[in-house]
Amino acid sequence: MVSRQAGGVGSGYAHRLRPGERVWARVQSCREAFRLDPTDPTPVIMVAAGTGLAPFRAAIADRVAAGQRTPALLYLGCDAPEADLLHAEELRAAERAGAVDLCPAFSTRPELHGRYVQHRVAADADEVWSLLAAGARVRVCGDGRAMAPGVRAAFRDVHAAHAGGSAADAERWLGALVAEGRYVEDVYAAG
Repeated sequence: MVSRQAGGVGSGYAHRLRPGERVWARVQSCREAFRLDPTDPTPVIMVAAGTGLAPFRAAIADRVAAGQRTPALLYLGCDAPEADLLHAEELRAAERAGAVDLCPAFSTRPELHGRYVQHRVAADADEVWSLLAAGARVRVCGDGRAMAPGVRAAFRDVHAAHAGGSAADAERWLGALVAEGRYVEDVYAAG
């Protein structure tokens, strides 16, 4: 098993804490537009690198509790399957319950489904397009510098492959999804 030291802002802070120290934290709910109603029968496509998983864990737990079985895909970027598929047992239990289909992408094992989540979305283009044609809502969470633009490009490519047209047509299509609230990002740009 591969092990590495966490270097995130929150995990680094927590790592430096000692027993008895006060924890300074702020809990912030996600934007209303990003929320997913667990009783809504609309298909869902969720995309995150490991840093964007938190809101999807909550949405998936809500889907499990509501018995929601309409199609939901979770594209999750990780380094390696044996080392850091975050919350693997929880997500696999939700998958067994029919609340979500787990679609991981492992950067150290690109032969499995592609290096990053955008490559996995592209590899699953037929299923993604089918869900989009059925009105699927797309939520993207995590890195806004590299992952989110790559995911947008993958969705434009899915559109071009299935609907034809120019790059401008694909851009207009994606813009329409954004305007309709069907494609929503909650991303940050790390420095």
